[in-house]
Amino acid sequence: MARKLADDNAAEKPKRGPGKPFVKGQVANPAGRPKGARSRLCEDFLKALHDDFTKHGVKAIESVRLEKPEVYFNGVVKLLPQQFGLDDETKGGVTVIINRDC
Repeated sequence: MARKLADDNAAEKPKRGPGKPFVKGQVANPAGRPKGARSRLCEDFLKALHDDFTKHGVKAIESVRLEKPEVYFNGVVKLLPQQFGLDDETKGGVTVIINRDC
């Protein structure tokens, strides 16, 4: 008869399938996500955008308005439904043909 080792008598560990590193109910980080970790990225992005707009915003808007009026107008129209509660049909944008000969 074969002898059993002490390790063989230990409670059998639950088997995990491929791609399943954790046993059901086991948590990788019991402390959870630090507070503010997700919002910090948004805050940093908005601050950078604000700083850039403060430095170049008016010139950039004027440039787009003069060089690509269709892009400028479409951006304005996309803001309108959110600000003025226009119907869903206008939320996708409006196609406008601009006559540059005028």
